[in-house]
Amino acid sequence: MVKIDPGGGVGVLDPRQFRLRYLVAIVVATVLIAALLRHILHVYGGLTREDIRVDALIAALIVGVAAVLLRRAYRR
Repeated sequence: MVKIDPGGGVGVLDPRQFRLRYLVAIVVATVLIAALLRHILHVYGGLTREDIRVDALIAALIVGVAAVLLRRAYRR
């Protein structure tokens, strides 16, 4: 999509708006995938909601620690 300049020229899209659109799309997709996985684990896997919550928190902690360690490793 290209914006038309009132002066007759062709303008470019604002990069911030472009990034925001992708960020919103990624967040929506992430929430939908998380809901689908939670449903599948609860219904077909037989896990309780509390078990899923604890496992998700542990996974988030592991990903967070890995991200911090990798950032420190690549800064050097």
